Amino acid sequence: MSPRPRNKSNKGLPQNLYFDDRRSTYRYRRPTDGKWFQFGVDRLKAIDAAKQLNLAFMKGADLVGAVLGESSESFGSFLDDYEKDVLPPRELSKGTLALYGVHYRRFRREFAGKAMDQITIRMVAAMLDPLTPRTANQCRALLVDIFNHAVAKGLCPDNPASSTIGRIEKKKRKRHTVEGLKAIREHSPAWLQNAIDLALITAQRRTDILDMKFEGVRDGHLYVVQKKTAKASDAAWIRFKVTPELQAVISRCRDDTVSPYLVHRKPDRRKQKQAEAKEHWTKVEERYLTRAFKDAREAADCYKGWADEEMPGFHEVRALSLHLYKKAGKDGQKIAGHASEEMTRNYQRDHAEVVWSEAVPDLDISEIVSL
Repeated sequence: MSPRPRNKSNKGLPQNLYFDDRRSTYRYRRPTDGKWFQFGVDRLKAIDAAKQLNLAFMKGADLVGAVLGESSESFGSFLDDYEKDVLPPRELSKGTLALYGVHYRRFRREFAGKAMDQITIRMVAAMLDPLTPRTANQCRALLVDIFNHAVAKGLCPDNPASSTIGRIEKKKRKRHTVEGLKAIREHSPAWLQNAIDLALITAQRRTDILDMKFEGVRDGHLYVVQKKTAKASDAAWIRFKVTPELQAVISRCRDDTVSPYLVHRKPDRRKQKQAEAKEHWTKVEERYLTRAFKDAREAADCYKGWADEEMPGFHEVRALSLHLYKKAGKDGQKIAGHASEEMTRNYQRDHAEVVWSEAVPDLDISEIVSL
């Protein structure tokens, strides 16, 4: 694998030597544990010292390999096998795989040139410490799984990631208010209004809202298979009764653009690569929905004085929906598809018939939707 391209400040410098733009000095990152050492402002001296150190570490690795009589598999090589062999059977969503990809690039950068049995607890901790609690916990969980597989194959004696401690995540994002979401909806294009209305009526996640199809409306019901819980819960298969409230939203989804999806849009420009990557050219991508909702929220300026990290996104529409269902004295558990504690894995998908959970989406959203 070719090394990651260095940025402009570090071009021409030996490996592990970096230029600190803030202090205008050079610093060296010890490859064995990631510890930093200041090398001052003299470029030539810093380069000479870095070259000598790199050579010494390379000789040390050769001596270790000679004693062992074999070279341990590198982290990068094992990660390739992990992605190829371990992940596919899990049938993870595209969004999850994309998130993993971001973390993989971070891992490859941090552990470049390291063998699986050379990575220490200190190295893992040094990588996790600068990250936000949420990102750190995501990376830690993924590394624990990766090293568990490596230990099982005898590539390292223990799991350095599992010995680190998870961080406490404090939720900063606030909930939507009825007035706030109403203002956001008023500043949204028609397709985004439909997405908001469906989220309010059905309390479904972003990905499930965008996957709803007109062909899923049949026999007086809207059939939805939740992607996140389809492999783990009986509540993943939901059959929503087409109530007058839901029918009103479905009717608004029908427009001049022919599309199989309830939530759809006609792109301003149809790009060939994007069109080929989509299931249908009118399908709205999750990231686009998130950006469009943020733009509408900023245009509405409905949450004055709230910090950026406190601003609720499209996902919080679901929370507001469940709150309103509860406030109206209705059971939101079946609506949301939340499994009860007694429910076990749903093996129905392996049989000819699937048992659908019945849900009645009859929330009155006229307070938010003014037509």
